[in-house]
Amino acid sequence: MNEQSFNLVKDSQARRRQSSGPAEQKEPTQQEMDELYSERITPETELPPMQPLFRMFDVPCFYRGELVADCGKAKSGKTTFLSILMAACLTQKVLALERYTNQADSPLRVLWIDTEQSQQSTQEILKERIIPLSVESVCDLNDTFYAFNLRGLGFEKRGKMVDVAIRAIQPDIAIIDGVKDLMTDINDAVQATLIMEKLMALAKEKNCCIVCVLHQNKSEQDRNMRGSIGTELTNKAFEVFQCECIEESDMFKVTHTYSRKQKMKRRLYYRINNDGLPEECCDYQERPRDTQGRWVSTRAQQESDVDLPRLFTTAMEGRTQRPFSEVMAVALKKCGVIDAKAYYAYFSLAEEQGLIRKQVHPETGVTWVELIDNSIPF
Repeated sequence: MNEQSFNLVKDSQARRRQSSGPAEQKEPTQQEMDELYSERITPETELPPMQPLFRMFDVPCFYRGELVADCGKAKSGKTTFLSILMAACLTQKVLALERYTNQADSPLRVLWIDTEQSQQSTQEILKERIIPLSVESVCDLNDTFYAFNLRGLGFEKRGKMVDVAIRAIQPDIAIIDGVKDLMTDINDAVQATLIMEKLMALAKEKNCCIVCVLHQNKSEQDRNMRGSIGTELTNKAFEVFQCECIEESDMFKVTHTYSRKQKMKRRLYYRINNDGLPEECCDYQERPRDTQGRWVSTRAQQESDVDLPRLFTTAMEGRTQRPFSEVMAVALKKCGVIDAKAYYAYFSLAEEQGLIRKQVHPETGVTWVELIDNSIPF
């Protein structure tokens, strides 16, 4: 091969390597650069202040332009908490939830989209719970409260109607109960991302707070929200409220489990009264006070209020013998025992009264509790 042929082959191979290599990177246009820099944040950037719609226990919550999650197990009081929230939009204060500004005569515009319950249930909650809770309100509901039941529509139609409703009504607060019904598969990560991006954009564009209702996983130990939509909502929500029905009682609890700003240390406890309305009550584990407002001592409470046979029968959960640690865990969780110190005091009293006894397994060293007149299983 002569020199000329060699150079032709060399040039051809070089062109082939160049053509098979990575595509040439396109320089960004001026328009793309302008779009990028329009979103830049500096210490000097002038931004509008964040606007909370409510406060609960003096902590601001439910901010305009943000997503809020309302979650819980089935029948844990999620819709009841929403009823309290929606009633507070029409008046100044309902239970511990109150308007951030003192403008009871200027109600917030509410959009409630129900995708889970029947039309009759939606109307019943409106007539028998939300309106009675906002009894002091003098506003015209036709101008301030918009409830829609989209249960009978397909998921694509629901999604479109949510967009139409928020853009047309321009609410101060929009409630989507439940957000999973805007998708076909609760575990579809792509659909979940698209839905959250759409809702975040709507909240920002219309300067409203969007509350998304979603169930938690069914397992008692798993408090995460269900599916990929739950993961996305957890990541994108500004704050999360968890609703819970307290076992062995008629009480419900609302916990502010997460916030990007200020988290509430107190919890909202309520029960349903004879009129079917929620009414605030104290923590069922809270120690009582005397007539002067002083804490009643643990010992005094033990001697006067505690039904020790019932306490330990309940804690044993139908068993005659059980490991000490399990009995204590159940007593603290389900039987209203204040703390470990109180439990040990109850246990000593029950031993003194001959209700229970404690023995240690000779081989494992595990402490067992048994109800009297029954034998240890070893």
